[in-house]
Amino acid sequence: MPDALVCVSGGVDSTAAMLICAGRYGSVRALFVDVRGDGPPQQAGEAAAMLGIRLDTMDAREAFLREVLGPAEESYGRGLTPNPCALCNSRVKLALAGSILRPGEALVTGHYAVRTGEGLFRGRDRSKDQSYFLALVPRRIMDACVFPLGRLTKDGARRMVEEAGLPFIPRESQDLCFVPDRRGEPGPVVTDDGRHVGVHRGLGHYTVGQRRGVGAHGRPMYVIRLEPRENRLVVGEAEELYSPACTAVGINDLEMPREEVFEAEVQLRSRHRPVSGTVARKGDRCDVAFRTPQKAVAPGQLAVFYRRDRVLGAGTIVGRPSDG
Repeated sequence: MPDALVCVSGGVDSTAAMLICAGRYGSVRALFVDVRGDGPPQQAGEAAAMLGIRLDTMDAREAFLREVLGPAEESYGRGLTPNPCALCNSRVKLALAGSILRPGEALVTGHYAVRTGEGLFRGRDRSKDQSYFLALVPRRIMDACVFPLGRLTKDGARRMVEEAGLPFIPRESQDLCFVPDRRGEPGPVVTDDGRHVGVHRGLGHYTVGQRRGVGAHGRPMYVIRLEPRENRLVVGEAEELYSPACTAVGINDLEMPREEVFEAEVQLRSRHRPVSGTVARKGDRCDVAFRTPQKAVAPGQLAVFYRRDRVLGAGTIVGRPSDG
């Protein structure tokens, strides 16, 4: 039987993954990648002990600061909306766990996604599908990954853990392992034609498409752009939010087509419905023309390319083709 290294957090998902591994693999060890310095949750240690699995801890505070926290803070300062979870998966948690894999050992997590010999796919439970957050994981690490919850539902995983009598943290894991300093300095709120309509609290409080906190200007207004150089928040009406295209850079190639121009479904946020589009790849960059204009395309978020449920690759949105 093959061996496995399971990344655990103390939550129900990674606990379910560890339980499955205990019955599926010959030798199983568990790893808590510690990004905050608090050590593993008590529930993670107790569950591992009940399953007869050794739990080790890796200090990842320095890597988290360098690869996730620092870049995220810089992105907020540039008026972008980063995705720290995707950065953490690709640059810290799976990267560090992958660095200590033994020959032939599987790297297991509790993500809701499916990986087969043909690549990375969406998980069965679409409400919990996490393939979007895994799309930046390099191919060399992804090839070692196994996601045993990919064909389960969240309720099914929870029932499995409860029936086994294993402890777990009852609340959902947090989307962010830190609270970024997003305050910034107050500045002008303007329309796209430069008309001053108010004062914002600091650009870090806003993202493209946001309506709440923009203020009342006689009609519904939305954030359509952040301009950090001038510390300006540009607002407009709903129709001004739509973009016919975008550019993504830093492409992570998982199964990208060889053609320079190809059709794909593109997902622009974790809960965004994928949209069909034409992708023109130029090295480390992709220009995407949407079949229908898309609302609130936020620079800093991921553009993840799919064919049906299969992940082709991903990159970071920087703007429209003319801006990139």
